Amino acid sequence: MNYKKENETSFTLGAFPTMEILKARSNLVRTIYTHKNLKQSAEIQNILQLAQNLNIPVTDGTRLIERVSGKENVFIMAEFHKFNDKITAGDQIVLYNPSDMGNVGTILRTSLGFGVKNIIFIKPCVDVFNPKVIRASMGAIFSLNIVMYENFNEYLKENEKIKKYLFMLDGKQTLQTLDFGKGEKALIFGNEASGLPSEIKQYGTPVFIEHSNKIDSLNLAISVAIALYQLAK
Repeated sequence: MNYKKENETSFTLGAFPTMEILKARSNLVRTIYTHKNLKQSAEIQNILQLAQNLNIPVTDGTRLIERVSGKENVFIMAEFHKFNDKITAGDQIVLYNPSDMGNVGTILRTSLGFGVKNIIFIKPCVDVFNPKVIRASMGAIFSLNIVMYENFNEYLKENEKIKKYLFMLDGKQTLQTLDFGKGEKALIFGNEASGLPSEIKQYGTPVFIEHSNKIDSLNLAISVAIALYQLAK
């Protein structure tokens, strides 16, 4: 069995994300797989003991691990059921058609670090549950509310009242001078290559992260991190 986007389950790659899902969403874990070259350490012993306490089966999965992880050095992983949460109270990060797995993993980890737990994805987008995304997030995905919408209109219908800030290269308001004010906020970011479509400007405040003219734009994950820092201030 190899990982496929259409599968109902996915995998953590490595000890850290495996421990994170056991702590945050153990009810989704189907099986823990170990590699024949797995070395016993305090971290591994903690994972295996926790799995035993939770009645989660542990089995040898050397060949499966090698197929799923490719060239990466992975010696333990969990198979888990994918999930689609509901938005809860609090601020939101909205990712409109993101396409880079590394960026998405970094954004997930950064968002958790700043305490923003509602992460919304507007399709089409990267496979959020690809094992590479899970690993790039260092398991942060399991402590976040991951919500998928088929399109932006579907998102708008359920999030009409929240203040929306759309990060665009032609935004008139600079992030550095923006006063977010009180109330819940949605920070909306576009695709790495094409950004946000101009027609959605009407739904919020277009914002530009001011930088020197030596570059044309900032990396998506960096932009989200800067915006989260400013929001936290």
